[in-house]
Amino acid sequence: MNSLIKLTAGEVKRLIRYKILPVSLATTVLWVILFLFVSGAEARQLTPLVIFVDVAAMSILLLGASHHLEKQDGTIKTMMVLPVSPWAVLVAKTIASLVLALESALIVSVALFVIHRITFNYAALLAVVLIAGAAHAAIGFVMSLASKDFTTMLGFLMAYMFVFTIPSVLFSLGVIDAKYEWLLMLSPSHSANHLLTSAVKGEFNLTMTVFGSVYLVLLTVGLFRFVVYPQFKSNAVRG
Repeated sequence: MNSLIKLTAGEVKRLIRYKILPVSLATTVLWVILFLFVSGAEARQLTPLVIFVDVAAMSILLLGASHHLEKQDGTIKTMMVLPVSPWAVLVAKTIASLVLALESALIVSVALFVIHRITFNYAALLAVVLIAGAAHAAIGFVMSLASKDFTTMLGFLMAYMFVFTIPSVLFSLGVIDAKYEWLLMLSPSHSANHLLTSAVKGEFNLTMTVFGSVYLVLLTVGLFRFVVYPQFKSNAVRG
């Protein structure tokens, strides 16, 4: 446990040193400024989309940037010679990634209360952010480990967003009819978006909530076990 705490603290410090955490904070501040210029009803409508962008797209982007910066510095290869397991390293990196998602959700929640007196079911929102954040951390790891550099990783991210994220955003904006939502639930992005929207609005479709939660948890476990872990060990050895 002490090793995991130290590893996680080191990952958070690297997020600060690489300017990853400050960039995430700056993005969240932009959302807060946006809330100052919209009504309470509009702010509540925008909130799921705002948190979704930070938890999904921004988490993947910032995790990819951190991975390739560490690769350039040789940090990952150095960590592999420490008396800790590769799983511990991955768990620490995932927790650090979740810090970015939780930081965004926390600041947005506080801003909405201060500006518009809007409150949520915070326990449900916390659970959903953790589930969605872990799933997209796994997806981010897959993209990062499969790419030779950050530019290639950006290409993977754009392709992912085109296939999985943009349709979910279009659904949120009412462009895609509600009758297609079950099909969209096969997208990790839409399952995350649906759960976030439910938590913010306090309106849960039990079947979809259970499906989305179980789907994202199984996806996270499957990706880490069968894709991320083997590739992470291989990449670390190669440097």
